[in-house]
Amino acid sequence: MEMVADHLLPQPIADKIHSETSGGIVYRIRRSLKSSDATKFLEHLKAYNELVRESRRNTTFRKRIAGMTTIPFALVEHILQQSYARTVALEVEGLKDYQAFSSEVYGELLPKFTTKIFKEANLTSDKVFMDLGSGTGNVVLHAALECGCESWGCEKMDKPALLAERQRKEFIARCRMWGINHGAVYLRHDTFLENRSIAETLKRADVLLVNNFAFEPDLNQKLLDMFLDLKEGAQIFSLKPFVPANHVITTRNAENPVNRLRMVEREYFSREVSWTDSGGKYYVHTVDTSMLREFMEKETREKKRRAQST
Repeated sequence: MEMVADHLLPQPIADKIHSETSGGIVYRIRRSLKSSDATKFLEHLKAYNELVRESRRNTTFRKRIAGMTTIPFALVEHILQQSYARTVALEVEGLKDYQAFSSEVYGELLPKFTTKIFKEANLTSDKVFMDLGSGTGNVVLHAALECGCESWGCEKMDKPALLAERQRKEFIARCRMWGINHGAVYLRHDTFLENRSIAETLKRADVLLVNNFAFEPDLNQKLLDMFLDLKEGAQIFSLKPFVPANHVITTRNAENPVNRLRMVEREYFSREVSWTDSGGKYYVHTVDTSMLREFMEKETREKKRRAQST
């Protein structure tokens, strides 16, 4: 009720619902619940439903939604929570069935964190987002809703992939109920190292998310090889760095895929990931071949100089 009042109704009507005075419907409903007065509760609920029906009939909802230039984050988070609560939350215990300390450890990035990533990446409706190891699809759905972009996810584990598909269907229904359009959503139940549609989409991806917090070194190396297909300017967000500390391009490592990545370190804060209440680091890698090109040009000039001096 409060979300409807805050985001879909003009202030005079919203005040009838959300006002904290005795005249607000939400206030009166809370009072009736506190006193266990079922008659009053139903009376106030009827008054709310009448306001909603009238707002639907006179197209108030439609006009308010059409006038939104962006979807408020509070509403985005609410819709995502609705979808999650009706699907994933019902079977969340099953997500604990993984091999500890392996690449299949399950963890979630929370909306407070991922909305920050989307803003930093300037993710918009004309771009392509991809989450490799997408779990139950939370971030894929978030990107499609908040940014309106084409959004892809790939998950190998059976249980998260099953719940992701259920959540996708619930998400679509919830967005339809709220009258809000979202970007196209594609979920694949497969290993991202071998799926053909993922490989093809990777070539045009603008923003890539890899929650590699617990990935084994071998898997991170295979991902680096996949990144060779990314276009110039594509951004990779990860929980562990792909570029080693103090990395320098040399003639010996010139063929290493990390030489195409320009990396910066960022910080996330408390309650932005599911596995800890503490903050931590994340890393933004941008595909930038100019670094390697400049190194090779410098090497070529040096060789010419040495040849001329002899």
